[in-house]
Order: sequence, then C-alpha cells, then structure tokens
Amino acid sequence: MQDETKTESSGWGWLPSWRPTSMSLLKSTEAKILSCIQNDLWARFVTLPTQDRIWTLTVTNKNLRKAPDKAARTPLNLDPLCRSRPLLAFDLLGFGRSSRPWFPPDPAQAEQRFLDSIEHWRRALGLDRMILLGHSLGGYLATSYAIQYPERVRHLILVDPWGFPERPQALGEGSEGSEVKRPAPPRWVKAVASVVTMFNPLAVIRAAGPWGKSWGRLIKGDKGHVRVNK
Repeated sequence: MQDETKTESSGWGWLPSWRPTSMSLLKSTEAKILSCIQNDLWARFVTLPTQDRIWTLTVTNKNLRKAPDKAARTPLNLDPLCRSRPLLAFDLLGFGRSSRPWFPPDPAQAEQRFLDSIEHWRRALGLDRMILLGHSLGGYLATSYAIQYPERVRHLILVDPWGFPERPQALGEGSEGSEVKRPAPPRWVKAVASVVTMFNPLAVIRAAGPWGKSWGRLIKGDKGHVRVNK
C-alpha cells in the first residue's frame, strides 16, 4: 500500500496549462470536499498483482477504533455508513485517483477486468465477506461481482444501478417470432456511428482545455454551481 501518487514526466509539458487538470489538483480538491467528515479517515493506494493501484478510503467511527491517518473521498454519506462498522470506499480503475489502465474493447472482457480488480482489491485487504454497496456503474459491477463471487458478499446494496437489457430478437429468431423487426438504418448512419464509436465522448471536452468545464455545463444544462467551504 502506498500513500501518494507518482507523477510521470512527458514531453507535453504545456498540456497541463491548456487542460487545467492534474493529480495534485484532484488531491487538494478531494481534501477540501472531505473537510466536513467528522470521523476518522485513512486514505491510501492498494496495489494489485497487475501493478494497477486502487485509491481506497477507510472511514471508522471514533467510538469504534482510531485510524492512523486522514485522507479524502466523497463525504456525503460516509459518516452515517460507518456508525456500526468500518467503511471502505474505493475508486474503480479509470476513476478518481485510481490507475487508468488499458481496457479491452470487448464489453465482456472489459467487465471481467473490473471484476478481477475488485477481487484482487478484496484479497489485498484480507476481507473475507463484505456488505457490498454500488452506485450507478458501480451498482452494475457490484451485481456482477456478487454473481461471480457469491461466497464473498454478505449483503448487496444497489443505489441507482445501471442496467443493460439484452438485445431484442429479430423476427424469426425466437421460438414464437413475436418480436418486431426494426428497419436497418441508412448506410451513412452506420458510417457515422462506426467513426463516433472510435472516440471517447469526453475527448472533445478535454481537448477544449479551459473552455471544457463551461461546455460540459452547457451540454448538461447546469446553471448552478456547487460550492465547497474552505
């Protein structure tokens, strides 16, 4: 386990000034957000066998036991959740301060990469069985993890989880043939779709540099700002 990120130098030294993001900025912002936490916090990296690192936060109730250090992560529900037991929260690979490894383009393989990282994280921390809570994409992955490792999950809690329905059958594929066959899209639509799927949808916002934040709010229709007291 390690306590700080490692910075890597590159020949694109001008890029941080154009795109105002960095791990150090993320770290300082994270600390400000967590300044309202009233319980003990311990944040560190958990290194996996793949050498990827998962940013992990442990929150413990002061009445239970003392944690050795303080750190940062999303705070809104952490105090209530640690009232009767220690709480461990972590960033999935590719999110927050965790590593951003390459993921295979195949959805099933990418999902398995996430599940393997969660299982390696559990082993590294020596957890036997856990109450697993997942939100959004984390809810989908928590469900997949519980299906694959049921002996490791005591309870499963899902908060606004993602769900992916199976692809509907075309007419004649099913035994009853009750599904309606949709007309094929025009060729130009297929061509545009094949090009668009090659790019990350947030790449344009990142490339916009200092204007990316405003563009993101414009796209989402956000008019307000969330302020964090220093």
